[in-house]
Amino acid sequence: METLKNVIRKFIIIDIMKIFATGVLLLLMTPAFAQVGNDVLLKIKAASDKNPQAMNIVSYLSDVYGPRLMGTPNYYNSILWTEEQLKRWGIDKIEHQSFDKDHRGWEVIDFNVELIEPVKSTVIAYPLAYTSSTNGEATGEVIYLQRLDSVYTLSGQLKGKILLMGSFYQPVRNISLPFSQRLTPETLEQAKNNPDPNDLIIGYHSRRSTKAVFAFQLSLRKQREKFFNFCKEQEVLAIIEPSDYPYGILHADGNRAVPSYMKTTDITPAASFVIANEHFGRLVRLIGLGFKPKLKVNLNVKWYAEPKYNVNLIADIEGSDPLLKNELVIIGAHLDSWHSGTGAVDNAAGCATMIEALRLIKASGLKPKRTIRLALWGGEEQVFAGSASYIEQHVGDLVTTEPVKQKSAISAYFNLDNGAGKIRGIYLMGNDAVRSIFEEYLKPFENNNTLTIQNANQTDHELFDFQNIPAFQFIQDPLDYISAIHHTNMDMYEYVPANDQQYNAEYVAYLAYQVAQHDELLPRKKFNSQKPSTKGNTVFKLKGFKDAQEVNLVGNFNNWNMFGTPLYKTKDGWECKIDLPKGKYVYKFIVDGSWTNDPSTPAEKLVRDGKGHAGLTEKIVE
Repeated sequence: METLKNVIRKFIIIDIMKIFATGVLLLLMTPAFAQVGNDVLLKIKAASDKNPQAMNIVSYLSDVYGPRLMGTPNYYNSILWTEEQLKRWGIDKIEHQSFDKDHRGWEVIDFNVELIEPVKSTVIAYPLAYTSSTNGEATGEVIYLQRLDSVYTLSGQLKGKILLMGSFYQPVRNISLPFSQRLTPETLEQAKNNPDPNDLIIGYHSRRSTKAVFAFQLSLRKQREKFFNFCKEQEVLAIIEPSDYPYGILHADGNRAVPSYMKTTDITPAASFVIANEHFGRLVRLIGLGFKPKLKVNLNVKWYAEPKYNVNLIADIEGSDPLLKNELVIIGAHLDSWHSGTGAVDNAAGCATMIEALRLIKASGLKPKRTIRLALWGGEEQVFAGSASYIEQHVGDLVTTEPVKQKSAISAYFNLDNGAGKIRGIYLMGNDAVRSIFEEYLKPFENNNTLTIQNANQTDHELFDFQNIPAFQFIQDPLDYISAIHHTNMDMYEYVPANDQQYNAEYVAYLAYQVAQHDELLPRKKFNSQKPSTKGNTVFKLKGFKDAQEVNLVGNFNNWNMFGTPLYKTKDGWECKIDLPKGKYVYKFIVDGSWTNDPSTPAEKLVRDGKGHAGLTEKIVE
């Protein structure tokens, strides 16, 4: 059978309307082509083939404006460039929305790290963001810290020394898996049939509490303040953390030894670097052999405190239906990146897909009923700074959970941020009610329409899901995203496949348009709320656990949503009330992230559901 592209090109050449009016041709068409031969997809693919822009966008965002660390001129200039391109393509409803909360920018001017004793040697290294300059080139002996708290035993001995963060060191070895992989049909089928959204069949991140995310990051920075302040008092020259990637690849982000102190009110750690795992290992071995290695280091950095740099880019194709144009289908990706590479894969590729999808809808002459909104977020790498601000301004408060007017008007949010691989389907985020809708809309992409109930987390759609907006991440071929690219100096243009980019843009454009045409807003998940329910015909109680920070109810009635049905604290424990129809249900509790049996149920009465869940309590609603 001819390729889809060749068939479509033939259709463009001749009169499409006459072809579809010809019954003879319809009889000759195969079922597969009958699925893809619809007018909307033809228009999108024609615009895509005529003037593809995705790779050009990737190149500009990464080669010209990369890296795009939040709060820097590079990030802001990438916003301005994107705005200019969108206007050239006829999309002129564009705005910058501030997310500034005393966020600061940081960039490297120049740096160097060399081993000078006991031998001279180059060290593969890169500075870590939001750390200080060294005030010129300096030499220091390295001190190996097996634990962070061991530094306090060295008071008075650290001036001019360079600290090796040993508690983060694990020697790499030859890896057995290939760097780049695509998802197999067998794996996708397993994900499709997965009954529990919390199982990690594909992807990278298992389910977690969104409320705990912000608290954890703040806690981590606070915990480390004592360490970094002590290092400053002791006049430590520099801090070195090991990369956890093989083959000299540098993992340079703010999620390991040196957190992201990204606000003007934060502390500023001493000059810090990540060095190749192998070079860190060499220093450790030299110390073990009785030597006292010395490094020559230099770091010169520049800081920014420009509120205008801290903005999201929002662009709309306004809906054509007067009754529906205030409702939204949002497609989004984060525009910021980490700083050691150019941010091509993470996440210029995702941005380019979404920008190109919006362009294709416009260039195709399609008139969506609902408004299709492009959202390019800043500060995703700094705990969702951009999307969190948008949520708070337009959807609902992340602390009090009070809703804002736009919340009820968002039909769906689609996010792309898992590398540059081909889209293979959608993570439904536990929202099985949308399965049949997406199955119908994705028929033209029958080989890449895997719909898994599984959750995907640790990117911007998580906050929309927390507000019970139908929010989805796309399944993508992993390629070398986690094995070599994610937050490393290898995040470059070369690892963005052009064919995948064009395909992804067509896929997103088609799906976003179809959802914008849907008769109703997409269905939301049941029993998914940010605040505990105090009304309902069924009461759930958990006695004790007075020191717990967060308790949630999980069971077959809420599709095993671990963090969607919270309990409120009472004088003797935790409680919530929800409305359940008549029937038999099974449940457990999630206490501070841990699955917990109802202690009021005798052990011999705990049951299994045959789908991997055990220690369950039965509840019958009459």
